[in-house]
Amino acid sequence: MRTAIHAHATAGAAPDQVLVRINRLLSDLDSELLVSCLYAHLDLARHQVAFASAGHVPPLLRHTSRPAAVLDVEPGPLLGIDTGGHYPVTTAPLLPGTTLALYTDGLVEPPGTDATRTTSDLAGQLYAADGHDLERIIDRLVHHTRPTGQHTDDIAVLLLRAYRPDGHRA
Repeated sequence: MRTAIHAHATAGAAPDQVLVRINRLLSDLDSELLVSCLYAHLDLARHQVAFASAGHVPPLLRHTSRPAAVLDVEPGPLLGIDTGGHYPVTTAPLLPGTTLALYTDGLVEPPGTDATRTTSDLAGQLYAADGHDLERIIDRLVHHTRPTGQHTDDIAVLLLRAYRPDGHRA
């Protein structure tokens, strides 16, 4: 899947078209595989990020002077379900000092919990996280949602912080 996504992305396809093409590929392969995916395209010249989602958990966005928030990215169907699936594109500003958090559902959907509440709590933790060390912030986010270290699903977290061209946050 990663290779196919990379091939379509490097060919210059827009986020929604990358997901449409991958969805068709899964259909052509007659696979039983169902895949969630959040595709993010960073436009550094315009200071924005464009997202398309195939049933994936939404990203978090924290601007320097505002609380972190769950970004409202309208999801399309999981890849491999509907060959005619539509994947709306959502754009968001990526200004200096902005922190973008991408993560897998294993972080916010432990059995027996409300994913909406867990995701909102995660946004609160991102806002409360102090410092410039992104690795420490990731550790804090994972430890907050999984304090015992026990998990039933894979967890991945990626943080991106936008800087000014001179290398300063804001």
